[in-house]
Amino acid sequence: MLPNAPDRSREIVITFEDLYGRGQPMGPLPRGYAGFTWSESAWFMTREFSSSVRPGQAALFNAHGEDLFFEREHPFGLKELSLSLLWMNTIEILVEGWEKGMCRFAETATARGNAATRLKLDFRDVDRVGLKSGGDHVVIHAVTFVFKEV
Repeated sequence: MLPNAPDRSREIVITFEDLYGRGQPMGPLPRGYAGFTWSESAWFMTREFSSSVRPGQAALFNAHGEDLFFEREHPFGLKELSLSLLWMNTIEILVEGWEKGMCRFAETATARGNAATRLKLDFRDVDRVGLKSGGDHVVIHAVTFVFKEV
């Protein structure tokens, strides 16, 4: 970008709502969902599966309590995560942002089962994000990405 050039980026919020009504209360995310490659532990769930899906009708969770990651070929930014827990009361979650195999960002957040936690992040130019919950189930209600316009 040229000096003093306007920032040509756009924010996209993914709420997983488009997965509601697929006829299943839960299941793996569709291949290439939202332009990302998702780990096998990335599953969606609906209100029919769990009341932890709030305030919307669908959410993402880490099946079997496994670590969850998402990645794409072109760099992106991660601005915010809205998350809670499926069953536990309170846990620490580690969120990491990676670029070309190197961890550039790491934030630890406390998540609760009774309320969504909004985690503000400033992960820039990463190609992979990982969430580690120590085996507990994390519910992700929304993800705010930042994409650079080319």
